[in-house]
Amino acid sequence: MALYSYNRRLGDSVWWNLLLLTIGSLLMTVCINSVAAPHGFLAGGVMGVALLVNYWTQTLTPLVWYALLCAPLYVMGWFFVGRRFLLYTAYGTLCTTVFSFFIGDLTVPLSTELYAAVVAGALHGTAGGIMLRTLGSGGGTDVVAVMLKSRWNVPIGQFNFIFNLLLFGAAAWRMQLDIIVASMIMVFISSSVLEYVLGMFNRRKLVMIISGHGEEISEAILVTERFGATMLRGKGAYSGLDREILLTVTNNVALKRLENLVFSIDPHALFIVENTFYVSGGQFARRSDR
Repeated sequence: MALYSYNRRLGDSVWWNLLLLTIGSLLMTVCINSVAAPHGFLAGGVMGVALLVNYWTQTLTPLVWYALLCAPLYVMGWFFVGRRFLLYTAYGTLCTTVFSFFIGDLTVPLSTELYAAVVAGALHGTAGGIMLRTLGSGGGTDVVAVMLKSRWNVPIGQFNFIFNLLLFGAAAWRMQLDIIVASMIMVFISSSVLEYVLGMFNRRKLVMIISGHGEEISEAILVTERFGATMLRGKGAYSGLDREILLTVTNNVALKRLENLVFSIDPHALFIVENTFYVSGGQFARRSDR
């Protein structure tokens, strides 16, 4: 329980959130300035718009354009989105802009477009995932998506898909097809890596234990494992006997220990394990945007 309380305090810590946003911003800057822009790639969201404007106008830098395009979105978000969420997000955007001046024209020496798309996608997804693990985000369309979701219940995934579809459609008039395809590979890899990074922090094991010794097992879990359990009442369809069903959430480290504990009490218990992507509330850390 002490570990869960510590994780919750750490997740709400201002300095911890700023550290993650700073690391994510640095990776995002390296991705855009050192890989994506030198190869003419197009990212998704407002970052993609910033890259497109930079390619077409040949002025400023992609990340400066990104900061300029995000500014009016943040003004709107101030009134419709949680202010703490918005301030953290604005900090992340500011960091990417500042880092871009330090990195300058430094490029990652990749001559093959496919390799560059893979590296850019991995960096972009990792950066986005780290920043979304804070009380803020990477900015851009994240702010618009949250605002539309809270005001009109527009699905975030649906909005991002339509926005990126229009963006790549507009880019197809001026960009080579090879670059468009490479950019799509980059965006696909970025989405996959982002989901992996988010899941890496939150992946847990959902365990269901069906036994006639539910009370004894639950007491043992509370004493030895220090995490909670919920008991449900059930009945065997064939035998008609009453059974206790224990529901608990654990991690990979404690899973085998929990299994040994259950079968040491009831060798005939049914032990069911499922992967769960996200756990929030109770004794686990809960993300709040306000």
